[in-house]
Amino acid sequence: MKNRQFKSKWQKVFRLIGVIACVSLSFASHGEVVLKQDLSVSPQPGRAWRSTTPLAITSAATTLKASSPLTLPELTDLALQNNPTTREAWNSARAQAAAVGIANAGYYPTLDAAVALTRGKTSINSSGGVVSGSAQTRLSPSVSLGYVLFDFGARSATKQAAQYGLLAANLTQNRAIQDVTLRVEQTYYQLLGARETIVAGQETVKSVQLSLDVANARRQAGLATVGDVYQAETLLAQGRLQLRKAQGEASKLKGALCNAVGLPVNAKLELVPPEAKLPTQAVRATIDEYLHTAKLSRPDLGAAEAQVRAARASVDAASAQGDPTLNFAITGGKTFNNFETARYSNGTSSGTVGITLNIPIFDGFRTTNTVWQAQARADQLDAARDRMALQVELDVWQAYFDLDTAEAAIDSAHALLRSAGLAREVAQERYRAGIGNIPDLLTAQVNEANARMEVIQAEMGWYSSLSQLNNAIGNFSSGAETK
Repeated sequence: MKNRQFKSKWQKVFRLIGVIACVSLSFASHGEVVLKQDLSVSPQPGRAWRSTTPLAITSAATTLKASSPLTLPELTDLALQNNPTTREAWNSARAQAAAVGIANAGYYPTLDAAVALTRGKTSINSSGGVVSGSAQTRLSPSVSLGYVLFDFGARSATKQAAQYGLLAANLTQNRAIQDVTLRVEQTYYQLLGARETIVAGQETVKSVQLSLDVANARRQAGLATVGDVYQAETLLAQGRLQLRKAQGEASKLKGALCNAVGLPVNAKLELVPPEAKLPTQAVRATIDEYLHTAKLSRPDLGAAEAQVRAARASVDAASAQGDPTLNFAITGGKTFNNFETARYSNGTSSGTVGITLNIPIFDGFRTTNTVWQAQARADQLDAARDRMALQVELDVWQAYFDLDTAEAAIDSAHALLRSAGLAREVAQERYRAGIGNIPDLLTAQVNEANARMEVIQAEMGWYSSLSQLNNAIGNFSSGAETK
């Protein structure tokens, strides 16, 4: 009776295994069909490939829920949360942290368990023919414990390489944050400049329209020619064209800012402009101080150094692969015979304890070439680190003098605007009084419009140069924080 129960249980087990195998084959077949569809090619060289199973791309972009205008720090904080660049760098650092855990696994013992289930039947040949023997089912569970006692520094070098790799990944994440911050700041100031350009263009159109009205009135009174009217109309058309271009540029920059923040380009975005007075006095340091700060603060430069040290540790790890290793192992197991019956034997126990010395003799020069490859990679990263150090110095140098030039240009631009405004007023009054001509008036209005643009470019350029200098020295702050 018990024997039948055991056989019934085994039959159920085999049936379940058969069902699982059939389902697995079914899924494998379905996956193969989908794969063939996705890997199909275009029927002709000149025809585009079309997929029969389009891939749905999901985006993690969120919608803006802020009801009030946003300041630059608020925009930057929003970008650091939503921009995929920071998420990508963060997950890369997490993956490298797992690599450190993998490297540490070499210092722990390994414990494995195995269960072997076999069924065999013995046949005995005799002079009268073949005599079948009894069938037996054997169950053999076993456990093994292993530990590397000594490996000439292979584990230590691998762990050190992983730790430097994690340091490089963390510093790369910091640099990604700085780059996102720079992109937001630059686009923010460009958008504000474009919007001020629109205001300036509207003022120019209004001023030229007034001149056109005066020219028409003087022509009707017989005091001006039709040429005066045409010249004013031409300047008005040019002003309206420039205004339309400024409006289109502002729309483009608004989408670029939404994109930098990690929002849909059509999201509603209201901005708080910077303070009216530029904090130029807050930026006071020598170029040598900025260069020194950059060497200590630039995360990408630190990441390059960490990558060099990781590569050098990888050279040591590769060299240790050709050295002997000393391993300790313990195994134990037991074999049960006639396991399918209720009257199976108690089984046979077995166990081993030993120390093994593995001495690599020849591996087809694999270790030698691996070491050469790792050394070349370390030399390459060493040169890349030096190249980056030179580039960092150049970035700081150029950003510093861009900021210095932009600061000097602000006062000049405001002085130019004041002079151009006074000249336009004089020319306008002279034309109204009948002692001036239309070319002088239109020239004065163009000069005033250009002066407005110079002021806008100088102020927004100063903010942009400040952001670039902050990024060049590795400063996380936004706005006028460089000191």
